Amino acid sequence: MVAITARRMETEMGMLTKAWTQLRPHAGQAALWSCEERFVAVPAGRGSGKTELAKRRLVRFLPILKPWPNPQYFYGAPTRNQAKRIAWNDLKNLIPDSWKAEVREGELRIVTVFGSSVCIIGMDNPARVEGVQWDGCVLDESCDLKPGLFDRSIRPALVHRVGWCWRIGVPKRQGPGARDFRAFYESASAGEFPEATGFTWPSSDILPPEALAAAKASMDPKDYREQFDAHWETAGGQAFHSFDRDYNVRPCSYSPKKTIIVGSDFNVDPMAWVIGHRWPDHIEWFDELWMRDTNTPAALGALAGRYPGHTGQWEFYGDASAKARKTSAAASDRVHIMGHPKFRDMGHTIHYTESNPRVENRLAACNAMLCNAAGDRRMFIDPRCKRLIDDLEARCYKPGTRDLADVGDLGHITDAMGYPVHQLFPVRAEIFREQQTVITRGGTTSPYVFR
Repeated sequence: MVAITARRMETEMGMLTKAWTQLRPHAGQAALWSCEERFVAVPAGRGSGKTELAKRRLVRFLPILKPWPNPQYFYGAPTRNQAKRIAWNDLKNLIPDSWKAEVREGELRIVTVFGSSVCIIGMDNPARVEGVQWDGCVLDESCDLKPGLFDRSIRPALVHRVGWCWRIGVPKRQGPGARDFRAFYESASAGEFPEATGFTWPSSDILPPEALAAAKASMDPKDYREQFDAHWETAGGQAFHSFDRDYNVRPCSYSPKKTIIVGSDFNVDPMAWVIGHRWPDHIEWFDELWMRDTNTPAALGALAGRYPGHTGQWEFYGDASAKARKTSAAASDRVHIMGHPKFRDMGHTIHYTESNPRVENRLAACNAMLCNAAGDRRMFIDPRCKRLIDDLEARCYKPGTRDLADVGDLGHITDAMGYPVHQLFPVRAEIFREQQTVITRGGTTSPYVFR
């Protein structure tokens, strides 16, 4: 097979392999596919087809004749493993076998019979693309890439071959490259960046209503607007932006027969714990434990003393440091809880993870429980939990960053709350192969497959 020109390619590309399924008609995607600008920014919703189009674009260019014998293209993501997971198998399936000269699994490179090649690269080490001239590339998950990567490493590597670059991703308000990606999109869309343009569309243009409804029920409004409406949210402000004292604070009753949930932040000063009940679709915090200059055995004794007649079970949740010697001299916090005679007699389970969840994931889970994108509030705090309420209102980000501005006692008790919430009511909205979405709410998985 001989290489072909771009114009002839437009007329001859059809169903190259079974992986080239028919996509749902969409004006924005059609405009993106046919645009001729070298540099394109695509901040679009989760599962909206942007990555699928980008992978097909890489394949589309492989047979195109160039003045040099070895046209080179790459797909890049924040890490090599992530890039491989997203694109490697899809590229192999999208490229016809008759085009393939070599498939180098170890190198993650496909060499074609035309002399061209496409490879997978992790952008955590920009040197992997430097020193080589490329004909085209895709940078996925752009908000999670290093700031300045495009200007310092990518654009210089496209100069001599007048290569093209698609920068794509969800418009996140967090991530090292979020501001860089947004600035690029805005300048490209406004015509201020030479040879560049921008496209955006929400997930609702592509995903079915059932998938969007499931996402709304498990996500807080800002996360939903960001992930599915493709809306640039602000990064500053309150960490618990969904909390509203008028709606989330109400009397929460204690039941002696119902399992008590304990969320723990292990510190010597202060020791901060939250105490509540889990209901089928919500959680209530009816008490808090706040002790100065103490240790885990003393806190356990105080907790048991508050509920001496409790006949239900206990569930303890906390950070990964509960496995290490931190607030106790002779044993880990976890061992103290396991061996405490009163809790052992009443019956209890312990839920401590191998490593702590990312802070933003804990905050997202809490915000979704305080008020999700559908307007449902599923977490309530009793008025007597004054420190927890104050922390929910006071905890915030450093201006212009996604770093928490925690000083003094701030953050301990909402961390204690976040560990059980993250485990019991996780927020997951994961897209697999761009064509399949899995929305998980409270442990129930509902798959939706899109064409």
